[in-house]
Amino acid sequence: MNIGLTIEQLALFGITLLIVGYVVLGVMALIPATRVISRELIQIFFSATLIALVLISAGLLGTPGVVLLVTTIAFRVGYEATQVRIGPGKPAWTGGLITTSICLAAMLDHRIAFAFVVVWPILLFRLAQKSSQGKNADILDLLVFPILPMALMTYGAVSEDLRVAIIGSYVLVEIFDSCALLFGKLFGKRKAFPILSPRKTIEGLVGALAGMCTLTVIGAAWFNLWLPGLLAAAIAVAILAVAGDLAASRLKRMAGIKDYPILLKHQGGLLDSLDSWLAASAGLSIISFFIRLL
Repeated sequence: MNIGLTIEQLALFGITLLIVGYVVLGVMALIPATRVISRELIQIFFSATLIALVLISAGLLGTPGVVLLVTTIAFRVGYEATQVRIGPGKPAWTGGLITTSICLAAMLDHRIAFAFVVVWPILLFRLAQKSSQGKNADILDLLVFPILPMALMTYGAVSEDLRVAIIGSYVLVEIFDSCALLFGKLFGKRKAFPILSPRKTIEGLVGALAGMCTLTVIGAAWFNLWLPGLLAAAIAVAILAVAGDLAASRLKRMAGIKDYPILLKHQGGLLDSLDSWLAASAGLSIISFFIRLL
């Protein structure tokens, strides 16, 4: 799935968007009616900026940098999710190591990654049919999200023809999340998911989709990319991003907690920051498999 961008072009576009974001928040800080909202948003935006810069830097370093980064992410994500679903201490460390091993297997052999593409919907169906409190339900929960999506993301990240799309999906996810947060704070009235994600509003999601599509059109024009394909990818990323956020929220609600083990101030755990991206990038990896089969 080659989107027609180099990692250098993506880095330029991403940094430009970050600058624009800080300018918008700076202007909001000058307006009394939005000053408080701006201060709250800039703290979250700063944490997202750090993650974006790390991802882009890893992409610029090439395969060794990407492998090191996604392996580290895999361990931390497995650790956090297992601690929340099963418990702290040895189970959490074991979960981190198992997640890392599964991701390494997907990176080393595309056939294993494809097997995960086949197995994942089967496990998802079984999860939908069973009680979350049944035997081995905790393992099934973790495999469905975040372990197998993490494995598919790592496969895509180390594939040279998918890498830019995978890193670019993080840029799209952050555009979507930032716009959802901004429009939700300014105009949000109706809760979209009252139980799993009570802070998300219908107005925020609609504004996020509109904002992301607008910036996608700008990006397509800037780099002379095929707009219909890019818009379709952006909409798919938006849908998958919401699904990832809800999947991560589900694990937290089951455990009765608000955040995963804290790593970044104002963002909670790493999985709190990357849940939407894991789902979106895994979805792109799955789509790429089917495109190759056609």
